[in-house]
Amino acid sequence: MYNFKYFLSQKMGIAALSAIAITFMCVPSATAHHDPAGVCEFDVGSLDPAVCGELSKLIPFPVDAIHAGLSWTKHSEPKICVGMRPSEYAGSHLTFKDELGNDQLFEPFRHFVYGGGGFSTGPHGLDESNTKGNAARDNFVCLDLTHEDAFKETSHFRLIDENDPPNALLTKEDFALNDAAFSDAGHKRGLNYNMFCSGNVALPDGRWLFIGGHDKGGNNGIRKLNIFDPSDESWALRVVPPVKAAYLEIFDDLLPTSLPQDFPDFPNANNESNTDPADASDMKYQRWYPSAALLPDETVLIVAGTDKDTSLDPARVDACTEADRSTHFRCSLVTQVVPEIYDPMTDSTMALENARKHHNTYPRVYPVQTGKKAGDWKVAIIGEVNLDSLAKDESGKPILGRAPLSVVTQYDPYTYTGRTYLFDVQGAKADPDHNMPDEKHYEFVDEAMNAHNFGAGAQLWETDSKGHAVSQKIVLFGGDCGGTRDAPAEIPQPPTTCSQDLIETIDFQDSQPKYKQSNAKLYLPVNQNNTTILPDGKVLISGGATGRGPWVNSFHLQLYDPTTDTIETLVDRKIAGHDHSTVALLPDGSVALLGGNATDLHADEEHTELGIPVAQRYKPTYLFKDGVRPEIIKAPDKITYHQRFNVKLPEDAETIESVVLIAFGPVTHNWDWGKRYVKLWFEQQKDKLLVQAPAFPGLAVPMHYMLFIVDENGVPSEAKLVQLKGRG
Repeated sequence: MYNFKYFLSQKMGIAALSAIAITFMCVPSATAHHDPAGVCEFDVGSLDPAVCGELSKLIPFPVDAIHAGLSWTKHSEPKICVGMRPSEYAGSHLTFKDELGNDQLFEPFRHFVYGGGGFSTGPHGLDESNTKGNAARDNFVCLDLTHEDAFKETSHFRLIDENDPPNALLTKEDFALNDAAFSDAGHKRGLNYNMFCSGNVALPDGRWLFIGGHDKGGNNGIRKLNIFDPSDESWALRVVPPVKAAYLEIFDDLLPTSLPQDFPDFPNANNESNTDPADASDMKYQRWYPSAALLPDETVLIVAGTDKDTSLDPARVDACTEADRSTHFRCSLVTQVVPEIYDPMTDSTMALENARKHHNTYPRVYPVQTGKKAGDWKVAIIGEVNLDSLAKDESGKPILGRAPLSVVTQYDPYTYTGRTYLFDVQGAKADPDHNMPDEKHYEFVDEAMNAHNFGAGAQLWETDSKGHAVSQKIVLFGGDCGGTRDAPAEIPQPPTTCSQDLIETIDFQDSQPKYKQSNAKLYLPVNQNNTTILPDGKVLISGGATGRGPWVNSFHLQLYDPTTDTIETLVDRKIAGHDHSTVALLPDGSVALLGGNATDLHADEEHTELGIPVAQRYKPTYLFKDGVRPEIIKAPDKITYHQRFNVKLPEDAETIESVVLIAFGPVTHNWDWGKRYVKLWFEQQKDKLLVQAPAFPGLAVPMHYMLFIVDENGVPSEAKLVQLKGRG
């Protein structure tokens, strides 16, 4: 396609490459906040795992796990698949080795692929993380949990020592410890789009759907719906963007030998048709930071997300006019207010123009059952923009999705409320005017004290002997109400009552659901924390930050007990976990703690060069209790709604306290939707359990689940894979 062989005759010097300017983000690094009285501190002596659980030492990972999750189907062993920015390339596509053999960011990648936009570097350096990981790997990889090398670790809990100057305790040579357990599953397997900050959903058949994502700089979305099949680690066919095709033709597996201006025919990355070319499966709207949820009818609801138009004039402007919205990139910020429905059967979307609403960034989205019939379901969406923080039309009416002109250059200038709605997706789809702009099909439920923007959440469901709901409880942990510290005065800032240590609960099984404030509080007021629900029904909370500038982190793992409404601190992790960190419950009942930018994991902004990507594995206290662990001898591979099914136990089985389904799949940042815990009714009959499946898909959507049994001491079995079947 491109005749560039002539240009490969003149060498580009390494010194010239390294001298080209790279944009640094001036973000102070993480600051430690530890509990001086905690019984689970490493520095108070030997830890009792029966009290604190057990945290592994550092496990080298080849890439940052910005989006990650557990995959497991009958066609493949359980694995963790993870990706970072830019997902569609290998690390070697945007790095080169300098004279000392160190990886450095490669200027032509910034010029050609990012359209001249800056690299993300420094303490929070997303692109610079590529220079810390295993650059030979794809930026999307899978870890086989059954491989003998999967969890090989170093001898350290910290990334750097405490000498002056500090020294790296981990090096790139440590990647060899578990390298054989990883497989490249991105660029080499057909991924062609950057899924950074996309929406993530596990589909009923176990495939993963990535919604939207990143086009170069912040807030620039794409229309793509990328589908990953973990069983063979392949990607659904999508049109290859011209920018990637051209870049690989020149630079793939070659040392670059020409300056950027020597390629005048290269497709312009700021023309969005070259980075996000039309595909039949596309969404109508480009989205970065969208939310999504698998629905009871096996389609996917897509909401929110932001976008800027990178084809516009990139010049910096101090103030914008109304005309600048359509001419200047920095003035073009828009939040998408139109929901869309994706149907995996047809690989196509439907925009619901009649159901516009301005939700917060990555709003919480949860299907709930609203009646005693299969079709009685709606979708709870938590968080709504404060209308006072929107631009107004000539009559003074707020314009959904649009910030005032004075703040259009802000990352996320809006403030949010905890207003919560039930969205009637089925009604909106059936509406003959679904193509007409309107704000219909929402039922107000209640308003939380905190919008819980970028706070963690947990879904705790329970069903009875008929499979009907006993409770449909959502617990929200921390987060904030949006806004920025440097926003102009006309943008209302979050109220002082919007406390980031607040825990709130709402049960959608109540006749009139209302938020209740917990008596417990997070150890530190944070957002960007993560949760995962353990088989015993307790919620493990990981990390979080009090805010940017400076980063101040909560390093503790914390455990919330919804039965007693209490919280306790557990093990101190010693490395930061916020923003791009992720967690995954594993089939053995342990938890993988993943991600966080490699350059700021170690909480020392002066030594970002010493970090490499790592994971840790946490074993909860229930794995250290005395006695024999319960065991599932046999359980069905598939179950259906209303069904009663048997679970075979050992002949000498102890008393079983609970039987639960826990959903799993991909997450990013601090998502929790999709990862639902459903406690099932059962009867124990000596060496078997008679278990009642949920009656309706609004209680547990059709997908793969881990089935656990838990004994009366709170000790879970290892999981059995079960597929809850819906249509077909």
